[in-house]
Amino acid sequence: MPNASFYSRIGQLSSILFILPSCMAVGGLLGYYVVDKYLGVYPWGTVVLVLLGAAAGFYEIVKILILDQRRKSD
Repeated sequence: MPNASFYSRIGQLSSILFILPSCMAVGGLLGYYVVDKYLGVYPWGTVVLVLLGAAAGFYEIVKILILDQRRKSD
């Protein structure tokens, strides 16, 4: 969308509020129920996948902000 409206932009940027917590929650659930239960390495699977989820969340936030800056400058 080259000429995104104000409300469209607000909608895209408000998704940032949910990205980091949801990525960390998915990482924690996968770490606990998949890695820790089957491999018996509690709590390390949960810790590692929560940290990976946080990194993925920050990566997505940076992508959204960079894309927004590019659209704003056009």
